Amino acid sequence: MTVASNTLKVILLRHGQSELNHENIFCGWIDAKLTEKGKTQARNAARLIQDYCQKNGVSLPQVGYTSRLCRTQQTMEVMLDEMGLEGSYEVVPGVDCDIGETLNKDVVRVLQSWRLNERHYGSWQGQRKPQILKEYGKEQYMYIRRDYQGKPPAADLKREMMQEVNDPGSSTGYEFKEPNRHQKYQLEEKSGVQLPDSESLRDVVERMRPFLTQVVLQVARQHNLESCLMVGHGSSVRSILKILQNISDDEIKNVDIPNATPLVVELDKDTFKFVNRYYLDPETASIDAEKVRQEGFQNNP
Repeated sequence: MTVASNTLKVILLRHGQSELNHENIFCGWIDAKLTEKGKTQARNAARLIQDYCQKNGVSLPQVGYTSRLCRTQQTMEVMLDEMGLEGSYEVVPGVDCDIGETLNKDVVRVLQSWRLNERHYGSWQGQRKPQILKEYGKEQYMYIRRDYQGKPPAADLKREMMQEVNDPGSSTGYEFKEPNRHQKYQLEEKSGVQLPDSESLRDVVERMRPFLTQVVLQVARQHNLESCLMVGHGSSVRSILKILQNISDDEIKNVDIPNATPLVVELDKDTFKFVNRYYLDPETASIDAEKVRQEGFQNNP
């Protein structure tokens, strides 16, 4: 691994294992928490990042980004705790976040944005992957799950919202999805953001691009950052890679993101053009990425 000088190191991470990853369920915008294994993965990721920064003379990230979903926020919290920064960070939630004019070297700013959320899996959310595979068949399953344009059927948000108070559970015949959407995303709804009821990867790229270019990279330029840390989801990390590396619509189908293995993307500081990318634990990343590709075809360990 050769670390280039005069580059911005964008450290990307898919959250640690969640409760629904463990159960082989399409999670999407359902707000699942980390498992104990997921927390252990987050601690290991923090140690990998610390070791990388120390060995290469790179400053630890002063700015972090998470989605508005619990599993990325918990991953970030565990990582900062492992780095000895518990209580030394400030969370800034918002639609398109602003960290302000100055940064305090003793305080990490953590910006939370819906644009980093996982792809919305529509009516597939809450469904077991093997069951969806059986229902749709391999060809259609893989097209919707992996193709750039593939999109699941939309969720019935009206029926989801009926579960906000005194959740009747399975008696409705409709599995748990997002019963707290209106409460959780008040900032977004007040700002006129049209939140999705289903998404393709293309849709995720389109919502990610303005946040990546107008917030993440502009903050890095404004404050001359050496690094930043983005904790997202499989689809949001793939979208970031597609944008930064200009990966084609066809090639992105073959990119799989394992849980909690840090991926460094180096960008030229002046132009933000792609220079290099590498996992900090490439062997584990390769093994776990293949497990991601096989989801639905076999049970997760």
